Amino acid sequence: MPSTNQFNTLSQLIKENWKSGLTVALISVPLSIAISIASGAGPIPGVITGIWGTAIASIFGGSNFNIIGAAGALTTVLFAATLAAPLGLGAGVLPLLAIGSGAIILVVWAMGADRFLYYVPSSVMYGFAAGVAILIAASQMFDATGLSALKRTGTFLGDLSLMGAHVQDISLPTVATFLVGLTFILMWKKFIKALPAVIPVSIVGIIFGVINTNVLHVPILSLGEKFGSFTASLATSISWGALPQIFAQPETLLWFIKASALIALIGILETLITAKIGDKITKTQSSSQSELLGLGLANLGSGAAGGLPATGVFIRAGANIRAGATHRMSAFIAAIATAVIALIVLPYFAYIPVAIIAAILINTAIGLIETEKVHEFWHYEKSAFAIFMLVALVTVLEDAGIAVLVGAVAALLVFADSVSRGRFDATLAYKDGSFEKLYGARMLHIGTERALAAVTYSIAGSVGYIDAERHAANFRHIAACSAPAAIIRLRDLFSLDLEAQDMLAEAVLDLTAHGKEVYISSARPEIVRELQTHRRIAHTLPPERFTAKTEDALRLVGVL
Repeated sequence: MPSTNQFNTLSQLIKENWKSGLTVALISVPLSIAISIASGAGPIPGVITGIWGTAIASIFGGSNFNIIGAAGALTTVLFAATLAAPLGLGAGVLPLLAIGSGAIILVVWAMGADRFLYYVPSSVMYGFAAGVAILIAASQMFDATGLSALKRTGTFLGDLSLMGAHVQDISLPTVATFLVGLTFILMWKKFIKALPAVIPVSIVGIIFGVINTNVLHVPILSLGEKFGSFTASLATSISWGALPQIFAQPETLLWFIKASALIALIGILETLITAKIGDKITKTQSSSQSELLGLGLANLGSGAAGGLPATGVFIRAGANIRAGATHRMSAFIAAIATAVIALIVLPYFAYIPVAIIAAILINTAIGLIETEKVHEFWHYEKSAFAIFMLVALVTVLEDAGIAVLVGAVAALLVFADSVSRGRFDATLAYKDGSFEKLYGARMLHIGTERALAAVTYSIAGSVGYIDAERHAANFRHIAACSAPAAIIRLRDLFSLDLEAQDMLAEAVLDLTAHGKEVYISSARPEIVRELQTHRRIAHTLPPERFTAKTEDALRLVGVL
């Protein structure tokens, strides 16, 4: 029996989080329907995901604010899977892929291998999201123009060609409905921040659909006409019998593993990124390990109930935070409320025009493109911008899985190139009291026009055999300049091998031989120990030349 304190705590959590949970549920129902349709599964599986996936993740996850559910980032991957599904499964393969991806996520969780995924740079994920956004927008043009009856090709260029061949069949009433719906959403987002636009546009769409069906009779396709009448269900049957057949044939098994692994990779990265963004907004700390456990179990549960693969969804997580959530209880309430709302309201969604669903998905696609981040890449990190563009193009023109792989390899090559050149920053302190920062250059260059008081040379990351020589060349340049003092700043240095230690020893000896007053600042305690036990460094630099802060060293040389 729960104690009185436990009951009071539970009551308090419900009181604090019911409003945010209800808000998320009101967003989740129409958004889950739209995403499910875009995934090729019809409207019901997305709602099931929003019930079971969200509820399970709220119990086992590691974030108080993240919302796990059907996500726009997975739609193109899932739709492609329905087209390529073996044994004629079609959309019936999606619950099985949810189970497969859930199993892979749990393996990653059990091995603690999520830490390696942090080496996939954000430019890859932002590029992937931008590519998915373009694909979502392109796919929704069929429903937005009245060409829903056409069978899509599954490729971006193929779909564009198909639409071009049927331009004469475009329905003007459908286009008008789509444009009115999209304009309504964009204007609502601009002027009304408190309530997400997906809620009112769904209500207006249903009302219009009811009036059109019973009074106006304008030829505009509704969800009911496309998918038949439907009612909400907490679970649907899945094709368990197909699993032995998939596992019996090497080619189908390989396809299943590859598709599940890609879904798992996207799901893990999206979920962890969303959780971290939530942490940043709320100034809290989530558990990545627990979040992976929750995600893996959420996918297993969603798949077993006939739902879709699930991942973290920032649209819903952001709404959850803005609505005042304080605990994971909000997500659990959202799952319960989603079930209740769906059971009561879902039949009415049969009236909503597919063009309105297209408008909702176009808005979702717009939200996937992080324009501020793209601007940041372009102005401050051209290599990241190039990777972003590469991943987006490959996602659109070829395949999402290949795009992520190509992006990761390209990022690794950029990283290797950066390491081989030695990652450094330098600050020049002049005798007139001014400072100049140097960064991003391949080689350090110090001019001779102005009198120097000190040079601070910062080394970041890990230093080894490959990049030691590049740093050594920069230290020789510092030794030859006019500055009477040199400060080697190691605050962002995480490790250095024996070659790097020898390089630093040579640099200290060379700088000292050129009459420089040498300091090592801001190094981690373990690196200080390594350097102070190095015979040549210990012989040259006394302990007082190791300072906790760079500012301390600058004061000792008379700069500050």
